[in-house]
Amino acid sequence: MNEAKIEDLSARTDLVPLLARWHFAQWGDLTGASTESDYRALLSRNTSTCNLPLTLIAIKHDRLLGSVSIVHCDMDVRSDLEPWLSQLYVAPQERGRGIGSALVHAAVERSRQLGFGHFYLYTSGTLPSFYERMGWTRLEVVRYKDKDRTVMEMRLPG
Repeated sequence: MNEAKIEDLSARTDLVPLLARWHFAQWGDLTGASTESDYRALLSRNTSTCNLPLTLIAIKHDRLLGSVSIVHCDMDVRSDLEPWLSQLYVAPQERGRGIGSALVHAAVERSRQLGFGHFYLYTSGTLPSFYERMGWTRLEVVRYKDKDRTVMEMRLPG
C-alpha cells in the first residue's frame, strides 16, 4: 500500500462529495441512498471517530484512494448481528495494490477497539474468497435485494 495512510473521514470532510460520487456510481440505491446527495448526507453522518456509524479512508499524497464504513446494521434481514463492515470501495485505478485489504484490517481493528467481539459483512460473487484470505468465515447465504448474498463473520480477539 506504499505510503498510504488510513484515517477517519472526520479528519477530511472535504472529501465527502467525491466519496459520495464514487459510492453512488458503484452502488446506486443498494444502500438505501437513492441519489448522490443522499450519499453525501449518509457519509456526513459517518464522520465520527468513536461511535457508529463511521467511515475510514485511505489517502496517499492528499489523494483519496478508497474507503470503508462500520455500521450498526447493513442487512435488515439480519438485524440481530452487529456491527457490519460496509461499503468497501477502492478507486478503480488503485485496485490490486493492497488498499482494500488495508482498509478491511483497519476496520477490524477499530471494531475490536470499540469492544465488539464479532464483525459481519455481506458480499456476493467471487468476493467471499477475498475476505476469507483475511480470516473471515462464511456464516450463511441469504436472498437479499433480489440476489444471493454471502454473510461473513470475523471473530475479534478481546
